[in-house]
Amino acid sequence: MKIKLFLFLIIPISYCFGQEKEYNSATVKINKYIEGTLVTPYSESDKEVPLIIFIMDSGAINRDGNDRMSRSDTFKQFSYELAKLGISTYRYDKRLFKMDALGIREHEISFDHYIEDAVSTINYFKKNGNYTKIFVAGHGQGSLIGMIAAKDKVDGFISIAGNAESVDEVIIEQIAKQAPGLDKSATVAFNQLKENGRATGYDPALESIFRYDLQSFMRSWMRYTPTEEISTLEIPILIIHGDKDIQVELSQAEKLKESVPQAEYLIVQNMNHILKEIKGNSRLENHKSYNESWRKIMPEVLNGIANFVNQL
Repeated sequence: MKIKLFLFLIIPISYCFGQEKEYNSATVKINKYIEGTLVTPYSESDKEVPLIIFIMDSGAINRDGNDRMSRSDTFKQFSYELAKLGISTYRYDKRLFKMDALGIREHEISFDHYIEDAVSTINYFKKNGNYTKIFVAGHGQGSLIGMIAAKDKVDGFISIAGNAESVDEVIIEQIAKQAPGLDKSATVAFNQLKENGRATGYDPALESIFRYDLQSFMRSWMRYTPTEEISTLEIPILIIHGDKDIQVELSQAEKLKESVPQAEYLIVQNMNHILKEIKGNSRLENHKSYNESWRKIMPEVLNGIANFVNQL
């Protein structure tokens, strides 16, 4: 089983050309760890508009929503489509993309660093921008990061395909379904991480989860339970999930909703984890979509987010 983990500067603006300009795009560097893309509506370039800060999923997912093995361009598309609806967005690469340049070793990165980076990004735009409202939207792992960073700092929070349970509980459940028997080894290893800070003697099949260089990150991640964190938010919340998501089960969204019954809840039929439409029940089609950038983001998501942002 493979588990996927993981001087302010504005570089000159580039434009989208077509029949008419639809958005402005600029590379914005927050600090030495964070660099991303700010997309603003062209037609509203001289007016104040809302801003959504996107936080990416686990693993080496870049600001566009892609990794080395796939290209869906989900969050690049997302930014452009929201700009057409009068909403600015900022999406950034996680600090793991700066590891080589800054001489950071894998075991030196913790989940708390991702939270710090999200907070730094929020603070930057609160200080260096005129926006009517600021929202945080986290996808997958980014949902947990976002809900922690958003507390007392933004006007609203959006969870997209986020888990409700702590990462150790989620992984153990997944292993129990995909490789019965290995879940016992995983449970022991997670307990060792909690109690001793180091997991040893786990089944070699679980090396991708418990290898030494990753253990400190996993230990810091598993300290947080999404249902507990989201329940502390005193801001409007929107929970989004697709019923064709094969990475995060729909039950996770249901549990999040139970913990914050006041939240808006949007379940999109035939939508998968990367917000694309899957018409059949084929897992092959679902997996292939991760490398099919021509697929459009489902309009229900765009309209749902636009309505949520504009009604506040």
